[in-house]
Amino acid sequence: MPIKVLRRLRFSTTRSAIRAPITALGKVGQSSEGEEKMGGHNPQRGSRRATQVSQLVLALAAGASALSVTTAHAQPTAPKASAEKPAPAQGEATAVDEVIVTGVMAGTAAKKANVSYSVLSEDDMSKFTPISADDMLRDMPGVVVESNDGVARNEVFTRGMTIGTGANTSGYFWTTILEDGLPVVPFKFGGFQDGYFYRADISTSRVESVRGGSSATGVTTSVGSTFNYLTGKIRPRAAIQTRIGFEGEDLHLSWKQVDGAYGWLNDAGDFGVGLSGFYRRSNGQVNPGWDLNHGGQFKVNLYKAYQNDSGSGSFNVVLKHLDDTNAELTTFQQPSYGYQNPEEIPGFGRDVNLFMNGGGQTVPNYFKSGSHELDPSDGYRYKQDAVWLNWNHQTNGAWSYKGALRIQKSTYRGQSYKPQGLNSLGSAAATRERFGLNINNLDRTPGYYELYNSTGALVARVANNVAGSQLGTNYRTGAACPRVTATTWQTNSLCVVGNSLPNRDIDMRGGLVTATIPSANGTFNSGVVPVAGASQDLVLLTRAEDNYRESTDFMGNFTANYYGDSYSLNFGLYAAKADEVNDNWANGLGVSAWADGQVENLNVRYVTNTGTTYQLTDSGGWGSYGSGLFTTVSQRAKILEASPYFGANWSPGKHWDFNGSIKYQYFHAKTYSETWDTRNSGAASLTNGGLDGNPLTVYDNVYMVKTPSKVIEADKDVANLNFSVSAGYNFNARHKIYYRYTDAKQPAMGIVQRYSTAATLVRPLGPTASVTGHEVAYTFGDPKFNGQITYFYQNFAVNDYPVATDKDNVSTYLLPENFNTYFTRGVEAWAKWKITRDLEWFPSVTYLNGKTTAAYNWLNTGANGQGVDDDVLRIDSGILSRSPKWTLSNTVSYRWKDFRFNVRHRWMSERKLNSNALDHRYLPEQDNLDISVQYEGMKDTRITLDVRNVLDTQYISAYDPMISTNLPANVQIYDVVDQLPQSGFLLKRNAPRSVWLTIRKDF
Repeated sequence: MPIKVLRRLRFSTTRSAIRAPITALGKVGQSSEGEEKMGGHNPQRGSRRATQVSQLVLALAAGASALSVTTAHAQPTAPKASAEKPAPAQGEATAVDEVIVTGVMAGTAAKKANVSYSVLSEDDMSKFTPISADDMLRDMPGVVVESNDGVARNEVFTRGMTIGTGANTSGYFWTTILEDGLPVVPFKFGGFQDGYFYRADISTSRVESVRGGSSATGVTTSVGSTFNYLTGKIRPRAAIQTRIGFEGEDLHLSWKQVDGAYGWLNDAGDFGVGLSGFYRRSNGQVNPGWDLNHGGQFKVNLYKAYQNDSGSGSFNVVLKHLDDTNAELTTFQQPSYGYQNPEEIPGFGRDVNLFMNGGGQTVPNYFKSGSHELDPSDGYRYKQDAVWLNWNHQTNGAWSYKGALRIQKSTYRGQSYKPQGLNSLGSAAATRERFGLNINNLDRTPGYYELYNSTGALVARVANNVAGSQLGTNYRTGAACPRVTATTWQTNSLCVVGNSLPNRDIDMRGGLVTATIPSANGTFNSGVVPVAGASQDLVLLTRAEDNYRESTDFMGNFTANYYGDSYSLNFGLYAAKADEVNDNWANGLGVSAWADGQVENLNVRYVTNTGTTYQLTDSGGWGSYGSGLFTTVSQRAKILEASPYFGANWSPGKHWDFNGSIKYQYFHAKTYSETWDTRNSGAASLTNGGLDGNPLTVYDNVYMVKTPSKVIEADKDVANLNFSVSAGYNFNARHKIYYRYTDAKQPAMGIVQRYSTAATLVRPLGPTASVTGHEVAYTFGDPKFNGQITYFYQNFAVNDYPVATDKDNVSTYLLPENFNTYFTRGVEAWAKWKITRDLEWFPSVTYLNGKTTAAYNWLNTGANGQGVDDDVLRIDSGILSRSPKWTLSNTVSYRWKDFRFNVRHRWMSERKLNSNALDHRYLPEQDNLDISVQYEGMKDTRITLDVRNVLDTQYISAYDPMISTNLPANVQIYDVVDQLPQSGFLLKRNAPRSVWLTIRKDF
């Protein structure tokens, strides 16, 4: 789609490449005459054939299997010194000639920008069905997406920079999503990430990616990569698109979505209105009996172009309302024996349904009056109301200006539960410790734990013997339970006397494990795990997840550009302000049956040998209100960023392109945090009535009150300086090399959660990470075969600012070695090869070789009166965790009459789970094949049938051993994995084959 060029725009040697596309009107404005229709494909079949590709370039790019990008914009072929529109492009434009507006201070031809970039066009996005906006990025070189969580809550990292992104709550640590040039989330924190609040819909026409380099000095700093999702231009027509998806091992109808768009332009073409949106419901690949994903988005796009005596320009105003609820999938894992060639455990399929039934409760708000409700089936609700303005103005002289303003409110409400693990009914973890009987000492009274299901049936019973009692008979052996004479609880006090729960006979298959870490005397400890009697009668331990997060943001950006005959200068300021909220509630712990589709908290009571009944759980099956997935906290932050920047470009002749940019960042933050983690004063008394005043309802007798020493206020600021410089040499109009150097600091992260104790107050606001990077790239621009091959070397560091306790056992100090250091190096490449008029190949490849050079672990830093005198530093090194050595993607498209056939293959090599040399755990390779068929034989209609994972290939994306707690001294989880490879494991697999049908009609 060629960019609409502003009227009366002057061009010079650099203006034709830099200044002409300075606005992004091609993204959001009116379409020009002769443009392709909305959603249509224009292969430019009547264009002139290009000259034959050189054998050298073919060998380089084909050998590197480089990713192709479909042409998005046509460019002028010759510079114009006078103030007139450029001549139309002659022949086919190439991907390296198209204009990018991401990671640069002004719209620039990609080849002149000297950056490592990729572009997904509207046509690229139509070939397959992306499950999420993150899923679109998987075909870009250098980018790894852990997208097993579906629509949101995914992890995205580039160039092997995996440190900091190891959870879906911090998946965008190194990367940033922009929406029409401004951040979706200006100040991210744990559980509040970019991907939570962006949904691509029918109005998304283009995705630009800039990796490393100038991404660090762009509008918002992202030292890993910036992904800019751009709204399409308004077109005077309408479109409706329907999509259904069949997911899961049983291929059930899961996904139902409708997208719509409408555009209107006046006769002059200088004013327009666009409407777009979607609504979707889906029960997902795992059908729990209700819709896990439901919600939608609505956008209004207003466009106005103008021309006056000072020049010409345009305004775009976009309003967005997002309200979408999604599920989290990666916490639910399939049990098996072994993980390398796993043996499935009967009763648990690949799409195991561990979503919770029931579990609703009403709980106190703690830090404000009243109460609120929790329903674990509600999932995660993301809402964002935003309005943004983009303005571009080209004077009749050498200056142009662009500005952007965005105001938004984003909220996240999390209601769910997290599996905590598997434990035997006969363990303390599932009984006394689970429900606080070790706190009020009720476990010193003989009796029975009784567990009931939702129908009121007694399904399990566990005797607790103490003080000379001998209650019950072991239901497995028929032998009397042990007599316990001690007056306090003992390890043999518990005895399972009845159990009709499902899967009670599944065995963890434990055994003898020896530590690989020596004890102080040089010996290696060993022991049998799990302990006797704890390998069966397994139940699922559950924890309530109940939180609310919010951010009200104001963002603005202004850039002034001056264009000389062979150079340009850019001056600008980016500013952002946010008011953030982070509230978490600890609502309790539960115990559930462990079975596919039967997860539901059990109703637990304790009946003493004298007949007194204590209720351990509420109506939702939650007990021990003072505990949960999170500690109860209420946190607030006011954050301000002001970042002036400067850039310069110089092209002295036809061969050389120099550019550089520098950005100064200033952050100021005021935070407030209060933590509720002190037990109520009567928690240890059996006569304590708790929140409801009844001592027999134990579930609310132990709760938390505000901890005065953890009411913390902080006032911090930090300044960072980032810069990037490059030099490029054009051999000719089609072939170029460049070198780029970058030195950048990652902005302060997680500010609202950063200061929660007095010890943390010694931490500076940031920076939390830094990168120094080198790039050398070769760009080739033949119309039939074009792309880019980039070699990169990056040193990066992450700082968690560890603290230690001083000699007074109260005050804290910052430890001197803070930055854990790493490096990655490798090659990323992509290409677009138009083999024939109807056959295209879009390959990409990334090779990585990353290392942990120094990970600092401080020992003996606690309150022991020694302070710094006995602090010991251990430095670890090794393979970079979760970083694949090879990632390849190939998409082949072939047109035959009214059909287009698309085949996409993705492959990723195995990955080491962490850098510990003693830990030999790897994630296996990933291999996936997708196919789709598109039909356009009916007027203004496109039908797409897409089969993802057509071969139904299975691979494991995560795994954990069932045996993970109560291990002998020095025995680690990786020892269990290594020495008991056929014991019980919990696996997360990739999604099975799915089928998608999309029908789009333009009017």
